[in-house]
Amino acid sequence: MKVSLALLVMAGVAGLDAPAPQVVAPPKTDGVVPVKAPNKPMYTTYFYTAREAIIHGYEADTKVRVVSLEKRGTIWEGVVGPGDTRVVQTGQGVFGFIADKKATILVGTPTSCTVVGYYLKDQNGSFKSNRFFAQLPTGAGGEQHFVVWAYESSFVELFKKGERKPFKSAELPAGGFLDLTGQELGSLGGSTLEIKATGKGVSAQVYYDEGFMVPADNGRGSGKRFLTYVGTITERVNDLNIIAQGMDAKVTVRDLKSKKVLFEGPVKKGQLHTLTLSGVFAEVTSDVPVNVVVAGFKHYQAGYAEHHFQTGLEGSGIENDFLVTTSGELWLFSYFSDNALTVENAQTGEAVFKGTVNAGQVRGLTPGFGLFRVKGSKGLSVMGGASSCGADYSPAGSMFAVDEALFEVIAQVREERVKAAQAQGRTLSTADLEAPLTKEEWDRKAPSVAPAAARPMTLDEVNERAAEMQNH
Repeated sequence: MKVSLALLVMAGVAGLDAPAPQVVAPPKTDGVVPVKAPNKPMYTTYFYTAREAIIHGYEADTKVRVVSLEKRGTIWEGVVGPGDTRVVQTGQGVFGFIADKKATILVGTPTSCTVVGYYLKDQNGSFKSNRFFAQLPTGAGGEQHFVVWAYESSFVELFKKGERKPFKSAELPAGGFLDLTGQELGSLGGSTLEIKATGKGVSAQVYYDEGFMVPADNGRGSGKRFLTYVGTITERVNDLNIIAQGMDAKVTVRDLKSKKVLFEGPVKKGQLHTLTLSGVFAEVTSDVPVNVVVAGFKHYQAGYAEHHFQTGLEGSGIENDFLVTTSGELWLFSYFSDNALTVENAQTGEAVFKGTVNAGQVRGLTPGFGLFRVKGSKGLSVMGGASSCGADYSPAGSMFAVDEALFEVIAQVREERVKAAQAQGRTLSTADLEAPLTKEEWDRKAPSVAPAAARPMTLDEVNERAAEMQNH
């Protein structure tokens, strides 16, 4: 389906307003050209899901629309506030997300098939934060865990939605964790929790099965230090995979309870090392950035039901170079047009796919079990797994911070264009004002966007993303 979110809006789909044209006022007699500032950006993105999406609100009166690209219309519209969750039964496919404030999107089968595992993300797309909201799955009471991880010392409080007094709190040292399991976790099934933390923030892990990416201590999916619980669900063991994407890595894995070193050694560039563990609270450290995934690879292989997004070395999840494990299937989702993709088996070098996809398109592949290298000419996200049971936060939220930085850049560039026209004694036309950024303009402004973007964005990507924002 080659339908962009911008085209849906411009076509006047029910429930979506057409973009208001930018206005350049006639020049005043003193030669000053007053220019209407760009409209406030809407947070717009795409996401892919196997069955449903949970929208988590973080700010008051956040207006949200979920749009089906296949049906060319709004399938859900509503308002969420801090801690509010809305389960949208989307069905399988690609959907547009439009909101006037930031929110998070949990996709897959988080309520309909709750043997899932994932880490929470905040409204800025970070795995590390001072504040999270989570709607816990149902069905806990045995081997499931909800773990709050402190990379640095932090005082952590857990609240039930709407309550002012925490039901659980702890002073955690660096490398410490707060673990809810058994009857205590079972009593919270289906509840919405708020997690607050002091200091530099914490991460929070929902473990109801394996099949998830582990974030690093920088809040991204790639780094040098990781904390995770490797559990026992299914057959009493799970696989911990350390993936060396960019260069050879020297890796150490420790059991945080026993203090025992479980592995110390090299992981070759382009390969992974797997440890099959059982009920271990683990720390992974590396001398260079790596990725860590808890998913079947050695003990469980083909056909294991799980879904997990992967990141590249930049760690945002919307990148152009990935090494991803899968138990059978891959889903490649492009955020930009004319994205040239290649997929090959990382262990055999065998070519799996070569083709071009556009913004808002997903390409499903069935390469079978293994480790695969996925590359794109522009930003995309990659999900590995099999079947239709799993959950993870969409990488789409990582674009929101980029949008905010780009919006500031657009405003600055337009102001500069007006001043340049004034200096030349001419009136700036609407077309010239709203023209795409030039290479010279982007070269000057790129450093201000770089911290949010995680990876260098091309001029084509920037102008496509800027146009997407301004069309809502």
